[in-house]
This record gives sequence, C-alpha cells and structure tokens, in this order.
Amino acid sequence: MSVKAGKKASSPIPQRNTLRGVWELARFHTRESWLCWYPSIWGACIAASSQNVVLDPYAFLKVIFGIWVSVTVSHAAFCTFNDICDQNLDVHVERCKTRPLPSGMISNRNAVLAFLLWMPVTVWVTNATLGDKAVIAFVPIWILSFVYPFMKRLIPFPQVVLGATIGAAVFPGWVAITQRLDDVGEAVPLFWATAVWVVYFDVIYATQDSPDDEKIGVKSLAIFMAKHMTTFLSVLAILQVALFAQAARQAHSSLIFWIFGVCVWALNMPWHLLSLDISDRKSGGRVFKANIKLGLYMTGVSIAELIVNRVRLS
Repeated sequence: MSVKAGKKASSPIPQRNTLRGVWELARFHTRESWLCWYPSIWGACIAASSQNVVLDPYAFLKVIFGIWVSVTVSHAAFCTFNDICDQNLDVHVERCKTRPLPSGMISNRNAVLAFLLWMPVTVWVTNATLGDKAVIAFVPIWILSFVYPFMKRLIPFPQVVLGATIGAAVFPGWVAITQRLDDVGEAVPLFWATAVWVVYFDVIYATQDSPDDEKIGVKSLAIFMAKHMTTFLSVLAILQVALFAQAARQAHSSLIFWIFGVCVWALNMPWHLLSLDISDRKSGGRVFKANIKLGLYMTGVSIAELIVNRVRLS
C-alpha cells in the first residue's frame, strides 16, 4: 500500500508474544547473567582457600550448580523489574527500543505478573540449592536490585550502585562453601574488587548510549566523567587489580590463582583502555564483551583452583 507524499508511514502494530517477552525480559536470550554468577564462583574459591575447606566431588558440583541456578533466577527477576521501571526511557534509546516492553512484545501487566512470579521462585530455588544462610546472603543483592533502576534518575553515578549489587554476589558464593555468616567479612576485599570492575566495564558500556542518555536526562558516570574518561578508567583498572591481589593474599591462594588469575587480569587492563574509542559508539560494546570473556576466564581459573586444591575423592 502506497503512502501519500508529505506524510510519514505509521509504525506497524507491535506483535504480541508474551512467552517470548517473559524470556527476553529475563535476559535468557543473552549471557548477561554470567556477569552475576562470576563473582559468586570467585567468592566460593576464595572462601575455600581462606577457610581451608575440602570438598568431595558431589559437594563441589552441588555448590557450582546451586550458584548457577540461584544467581540465574535472581538475575531474571530483577532484569524484569528493571525493564518495567525503564520502559519509558528505553523507548528513546536506540539500543533499547527493541526490548519487550518498548517494542510492545509484552504488556506492562504481564511483565509485572512475571516479576511477581519470579520472586518466590528465586527465594525457593536459592534455599533449595544453597540453603537458608545463602538466602540471607542474597538479601542485600535483592534490596540493591530494587533500588538500582531509580538511581539513574537521581544520581550521576548509578554504576556505583550496580557495582555494589553485582559485587555482593561474592557473599552467597562464600556462604555456599562455609555454610556460615559470621566470617563473610573476610570476603570484603573481593567484594570491592568486583564492584570496582563492574563500575569499570559498565562505564565503558554506557559510552555507547551517552548521546541518547544526555538528551533524555539519564544520569551516568559515562556522561559525568566524559572529559576525564581515560584517567578515570585507568584509576579503576589499577584499583581492581590491587584489590584482587589483596583478596588472593588474604586467602593464601595458590599460584594458579596468582599467575593465571591476577596476573592475566592485570595484563588485560591496558589492552581495554587502548581499545576504547569514545568517538565510536560500537567501541564500548566491544570492550564490554571483552570484559565478559575476561570474567569467564577468571571463573575458569577459580574453578580450576578449587578442583586442584580443594576437591578430594575421599
């Protein structure tokens, strides 16, 4: 059908697909949840070294599975909540327009219903796989996850809240190994290392959206620190390496974690900074993906550390 000259074609009516919408709101079509279960695995590794815990193969696999499934459902619940809160902003951001709510794939009512159903599932799965103490360790994460979507409207550094949220995932990992809450304070250096890393890569990621965010009034460290971006990211890079080293030293980690973990991590930082081109909106996405891979690598090192030093057949 032709369109009359001088008039814009009307946008097509969005196609409803509620099940697909629930799936995408939970980010099951992406690898985002990996960023949340990485710190929990790191927490488990550091806890086992620090507390001299020995696991049999079944206990080891149970911990790894429990961390994966509990973090995944928690991430699904609060990504859904985040998109409900952000739908009126996402429609103005080029990268986010195709998300389920701004695109019309799912109604707001069904999205809210999905979130309300995710919450009891999250608590039940965490309790069933990691135990009641892990549920308590997850509470700060859930509280911060409720707060985070509103921070980008109120403060110029919402990435700090996100860093604290994801960084706090080290505590359920720690508790999954020790089954105690009175010693989680020893995981604080790892918490700070993770939180600084999250701020680092999320500022890099946010550089993609800075022009759109500035237009619609969304606050971000990528905008706030734009004139000092290289210096700011360099400080964060140095700080996270120092904190990972402190966590490893305090836990008496083996050479596996020091050489293949901390040292390799440190070597990646200059490469990230040299690869980032603020004038290229896609550059931030590429460096962000490099951080996802680096986090996955560190998780593999942590699992290897656990297997070699802490898993025994008898």
